[in-house]
Amino acid sequence: MSSVQEIGAPFTLASLPHSISSRDGRTHAASVCSISGNKKRKRTEIAIGLDGEGVSIYSLQNPQLVTSYALPPQTSFASAPFSVYHKGSSKRASRRYTYAFVSQNTSGAKPHLVCFAEEIRKDSIADTAKTTYTPSDTSQRIVSIDVVPVHAGASQSNASHELLVTFGNGDVICLSSDLEVVRWVASISNLALSSKSAFEIEHVSINPARALTHGLLNNREDIVAVLNPSLDDKSDLLDLTHVMSVIGRETGGRRMVALFQLQLRSPDLLSNRLPPLKHLSAWELPASNLGSAPASEPEHDQFAVHASNGAIHHLSNAGLVTYDFSGTVPKISSELSESTLAVESFLRISQDLLLTTSQSACQIVNVKYNSVHAERSVETSTQSPTKDGRKRKHTGAESAGSRSKAPALIAYYADQGLAVGTWNNELVGFQLGESTRRKRVKSQGARLIDSLGRGIAAKTEDDQDDMAKWRERVPKLDKYARKGEVARFEEIFAAELGVKLEPGSEAEGNTVNVNDVNGMNGELGSDLPRKWILSKILSKTLSAAKRSRHQQYAAYALCRIFQWVDSPSEHGPRGYLKVELFPPNVFEWLMHSGNLTKESIRRALLDDPSSNMSITTAIRDGDIVRAVVNFDPELHILSAILNHSHFLPVGEVVQAVKLLMQSLNDQPKTENNTKLLTTGADTKGTSMDVDIASELDAASHEIDRALAMLDNGLAMMSGALRPALMRLHTFPPKTISSTLGTMLSRHDLESLIKVLHYELKNGGWTAPYDFGDSEEVESEPSSEEIDDSAVAIIASLLSCTLDAMGPALWLTSVGDTSTDQLVQELREDAEEALTGFWEARYIRGILSELLRYSSQLPKSQKPSSKALEKQGKPFALDTKHDELPMLPLGSKPDLGIKKTKAGKGGQRKERSAREMGMLISKRVPKYSLERIAI
Repeated sequence: MSSVQEIGAPFTLASLPHSISSRDGRTHAASVCSISGNKKRKRTEIAIGLDGEGVSIYSLQNPQLVTSYALPPQTSFASAPFSVYHKGSSKRASRRYTYAFVSQNTSGAKPHLVCFAEEIRKDSIADTAKTTYTPSDTSQRIVSIDVVPVHAGASQSNASHELLVTFGNGDVICLSSDLEVVRWVASISNLALSSKSAFEIEHVSINPARALTHGLLNNREDIVAVLNPSLDDKSDLLDLTHVMSVIGRETGGRRMVALFQLQLRSPDLLSNRLPPLKHLSAWELPASNLGSAPASEPEHDQFAVHASNGAIHHLSNAGLVTYDFSGTVPKISSELSESTLAVESFLRISQDLLLTTSQSACQIVNVKYNSVHAERSVETSTQSPTKDGRKRKHTGAESAGSRSKAPALIAYYADQGLAVGTWNNELVGFQLGESTRRKRVKSQGARLIDSLGRGIAAKTEDDQDDMAKWRERVPKLDKYARKGEVARFEEIFAAELGVKLEPGSEAEGNTVNVNDVNGMNGELGSDLPRKWILSKILSKTLSAAKRSRHQQYAAYALCRIFQWVDSPSEHGPRGYLKVELFPPNVFEWLMHSGNLTKESIRRALLDDPSSNMSITTAIRDGDIVRAVVNFDPELHILSAILNHSHFLPVGEVVQAVKLLMQSLNDQPKTENNTKLLTTGADTKGTSMDVDIASELDAASHEIDRALAMLDNGLAMMSGALRPALMRLHTFPPKTISSTLGTMLSRHDLESLIKVLHYELKNGGWTAPYDFGDSEEVESEPSSEEIDDSAVAIIASLLSCTLDAMGPALWLTSVGDTSTDQLVQELREDAEEALTGFWEARYIRGILSELLRYSSQLPKSQKPSSKALEKQGKPFALDTKHDELPMLPLGSKPDLGIKKTKAGKGGQRKERSAREMGMLISKRVPKYSLERIAI
């Protein structure tokens, strides 16, 4: 999750009265819209319908009740109320129209549409006019109530609107704003489908035609030409024309999306020859892969159509599905099952982000990459009172019943970053963070980098069974880890990963020599593990579910391999990292999978309840290498890590170089202890005894060290040091110098300079070019050949190490014999290198003159191959007759200086000797060095 909380705690905007006769247990609410000219905008007001109460409109900018309309106690709402606001001017007052489709639980009462028309004046409030309309077929379910702006005409001085009511069977009724006049009646089912199967409408939305040109009608210029015959993008016809988007379902379960054009009609004409609805296009929604879900009523499914983006979101009992209509053919862009992500209500807050709610949490979901950007628990929020303490207290039974429901989202206001919904009989708001509600370019959408590490893992029944088996095997793994039985530990771990073992072979050929290091605390294991065949499992592409399980396996393995030890007295106040168990095959799998990092180790130790690592403790670069070397002082594991192909940070590489240098220079340092002045008393006897004992211990230590070095110790160190230096060379020089200066002491830096200087000498790159007989005895050639390309690595690292020393360290080492000798040797090498550069440049000048002279010789002076053949002399065979002359792009052949030139009239004239000499001198390069010998 993001470090910054992007979803604020829900806060109360208004307390709602309890519904008396709620039909479906949900509060009916919708946002209020305003009409200004041809445009319909969302207003910061919410209209809420309560059964047995009426319609209430609340303001969000200054949370308060704006107005309310009472209804009889027997009244229940069939859909959410719809309220539209017309802003007034200096000559006319503002008007508000509120519509609701209600029914009464009395005998003989029919469902009907009610309208509350109200004029809002500054001096006084006019009486509210109430009108009703009863459709002919009252048995049909109402789907949508929406309005369409209408221009002012001769009979109507002010701009108004028309009301569109859509029913479940596809009937659409257009009424005047006061419900007094029926403009027209049409049927969508007859226009959209030619089949005779039943068709039920589930969702209807109305948008201007211009909003669909780059969304639902993207790449459909044929339909855009029908809406705008002039093909002019700046034409006002696209703003005046409205398109109805309809989502319906057939009896067999197939869903369709159809578009209908609302014909422009003049308010002065009662009828028009053109049909009110014109069918434009229809698509079949692709079948989802979420599987069959329990059958639900159409009104329980939620749809969100974003016409300008070409996206349709569908929430059902099976899960959340996102369809993409920006292409020619609709396709499914995202699927989130109910088991993967529990969603009961959602709102679109940006191009690819949805705000979802469930019984336990409120989340911001990225449907493009299937990730969760932010999360807020709503279970804890119900227990915390508001800041002012004025939140109404509920009884125990009511609170328990209300907490079982998730917040029902209503609308989102992007300019305020506020999402509004109803929850526990209250109108609540969710404040979203700045990073979520910042405005971006529409074409950019969500970025992949914002979804890294926040993916939603797909959960299936098989995954749950696998995790149950894993939880059963964890106690066995813990038992074998405590006993140090590495072979049994790796067998169970390999079975969980699906890795096969080599038959009848032990892990001798593994990258890490387990014959030398195995078990716990560097002790030899009684039973050596068998080698894993990792090539097959690493070559496979894992699914998202398997990757998630492998991450859990890796975290468990890291917790058993590494342990954090708090030791403020010995290793400073922060403690150190320790290798407790070393299973070689599991360690190699962690390196191959990229989980052997300080971040993964810290996360695993923090999640482990048995670890004593605090959340403020950080694992630094170099702690992993230090823990490995402390576990294996013979450097077998470190050599395997450095020779592996996985990435190591610069701090780990420098730490490896430091420990290797200390191993090479493992000699007891003579310390000049400060002695006290005495009056002449001498304690020779005591000091003699101490010196003899210390000398014996030092001698035995040197013998043991020499025997250990003879047993391939130096070869192992050099085999680990060279790959460490090669890895260090891959980083930028500034990073290398700063890290070396930070992590290495002056003594370690001098040791590294000596090693690099020895490698430079051993390669022979600084040897002087003495062509005469040398009096010095030639050194024996090295048994190991060194590639000439290594001089670049050695010279670069030597330069970075010298920069890491800095002037301060050089000045503090003044007077040290070894340092003075090192500086003198480096100076001699620099002089020899510069001499070699000058000699190479001098030889280049001589050879360039010879090559230039030979290229300028006329071909006539050279005998041809045929002449040499006749004379019986050796000649060169011309084998390039069949080859075409090939040149790189942009290159031209060097034709030399021609002996003829073009004269007047196009005639060719022969050049004079003076002119030829002048042209030849112009082609000679400038000399940068002249050497005069006397």
